[in-house]
Amino acid sequence: MSAIRITGARITPVAFVDPPLLNTVGVHQPYALRAIIQLDTDAGLVGLGETYADTRHLARLNAAAAAITGLDVFALNEIRAAIAVRLA
Repeated sequence: MSAIRITGARITPVAFVDPPLLNTVGVHQPYALRAIIQLDTDAGLVGLGETYADTRHLARLNAAAAAITGLDVFALNEIRAAIAVRLA
């Protein structure tokens, strides 16, 4: 069986209303910032994920997405290393 390769990654930022809650440090922002991550493969499979996404984190997500294109989806150490090099 041949490796399943990542052919692309799409990062879609989303913001949604998150009512402020009073806590011990005050009130948080009125919006929750998230990103939907979609990985496409040469086998036609699609992977989805979600994470936090302020401006700085979005830039890092986009850099990581570019670093993993072409890698085997099951080569987790290689994926981790490629992201570490790109973000260093």
